[in-house]
Amino acid sequence: MDVEDYFILFISAWVLVSALAVKSVDVFLTLTLIGLLITLEVGSLFLSKEQKEDLKPLVELLIVIFVVIVMKKIYGVLSGG
Repeated sequence: MDVEDYFILFISAWVLVSALAVKSVDVFLTLTLIGLLITLEVGSLFLSKEQKEDLKPLVELLIVIFVVIVMKKIYGVLSGG
């Protein structure tokens, strides 16, 4: 197995375990972002530049979703709800 195969296997397992462990979509997306960022950081030496560039839009999308989640939580705290 190549390093890319291990990368895909780990991310798939991470997403599956996250999906089974939580009930909230917000927490699931946050855990997915965390898992992807950790895997990219640890595996960055073994992934080609092209593979890193292919994952960049997914990371950016998850970061935007994370910002929306945080803004929603802040609004909920400030509005008293």
